[in-house]
Amino acid sequence: MKIISPATVKEQRRSGTIENDIGFTLNGAPLSTKKRIVNGEMETYDLGKPVGEMLTNEKTRKELMQKVVLDVELGREEVPVLYNAIYERIQDPNFPQQFEAKWAQYGSVIFFEHMEGEEVKFGSLSAEQGPTAYIKGYAAGFEYTKEIDMFNASFNLELLNRAFGEAHNAMLNHLHLAPILKHTYKAANKTAPKYVDQNRQVIAQADSHYLLSLRETIKQGLQDTRTAKRPGTILLANSADQYDIEEAMASVSINGTPYRALDGVESVIYYDGYETNVGKKKYAYDGVAPGKLYAIRPKRGFKELIKQDLQINATMGDITRLVESQVVGDFWRGVFAAVDENVQEITLPGQS
Repeated sequence: MKIISPATVKEQRRSGTIENDIGFTLNGAPLSTKKRIVNGEMETYDLGKPVGEMLTNEKTRKELMQKVVLDVELGREEVPVLYNAIYERIQDPNFPQQFEAKWAQYGSVIFFEHMEGEEVKFGSLSAEQGPTAYIKGYAAGFEYTKEIDMFNASFNLELLNRAFGEAHNAMLNHLHLAPILKHTYKAANKTAPKYVDQNRQVIAQADSHYLLSLRETIKQGLQDTRTAKRPGTILLANSADQYDIEEAMASVSINGTPYRALDGVESVIYYDGYETNVGKKKYAYDGVAPGKLYAIRPKRGFKELIKQDLQINATMGDITRLVESQVVGDFWRGVFAAVDENVQEITLPGQS
C-alpha cells in the first residue's frame, strides 16, 4: 500500500536526478530554462547584478526571468500535487471550452464462443454520468517595484517567486480534490461507522473496541464499493487519522486473536488543505475533514484536462506606479469528476 502525502512525495523526489525544460515568455517571445534536481537539491540561478541592472537590456532580462521561473519551480516542489493517482491526465491545446458528460467514455467488449454462421457480437461505448466539464483560465501576478530596485531586496523577489509556485500547486490540489470533498452524497454512496466488540458483535459505541470498530468500518466501506461494482482502490483521508487508519488496515493481534491486513487498497492519500494570507486577507482550501474517508475508483471517471499548463509571462512595467516589471502566470484547465459513480464516503467511528 502506497502512502501519498506532501512528505512522502518530497522524499521520493530526493532520490535520483530529475531534468526537464520549463517554458516562459519575455515580451511575447517564447523561451525556456532547464530545471534540474539532483538527490533532492534543485539547481537555482543566482543574480550577479542588482535587479535594476538586470532590467536594462534583453540579455540580462532573460537571465532574471530564468531565476524567476526556477524560483517558482522551487515553490511548486514545496507543495506537491497529490491527485495524480486518481486522475487520468489528458493534455491537448485544441480542447474546446466545454465537454459534455458523455465525453468520458470507455469501451466494453466481451468474447463469446463463435458458432458457425452466427454473427459476431460487437463491443460498445459507455459513458460516465458526471457533470459537464469546462476549461477555465486561472491567473496570478506580481510586480517588481522601484523600491525593490533601489534597495536591492532580491530576497523579497525569491519569496514572491516561491509563493507563486506554492499557490499554483495548491490550486491544482483544490481543483481536483474539492469535487470529491464538497459533493453531496446519496445514501448508496455513504457508509456509516460500525461499532463492534472483541467478538466483532455490533454494539453501542460506549462499549465498543475502537481499533476493531475502525477496521470493520473501513472494511464495510470497501465492501460497499465492490458490491456497487465500483471498487475503491484509493483512500483519501486527513493526516490526523493517518496512524489509526494504517494501524486498523495492517495485520494485528488483539488479545491473542490475529487479524489479517485489509487488502485491495493501492494507495492512501492524505490531504489537509492549504492556507495562506495575501495582504490582510486569508485564503483557505478545505482538506478532508478529520473522521471522514473516501474510497475512490480512480482514472475512468476522473479526467485532468489541460489546455495550457502554467506559463510565466514577463513584460516591462508601469512607470506611472514606479513598477519596473510585471510577471503574470496563467494556466487553462478543466476537471471531469464522476463522483457518484466512483466514490464512497465513509464516516469513521469516534473514540468513546
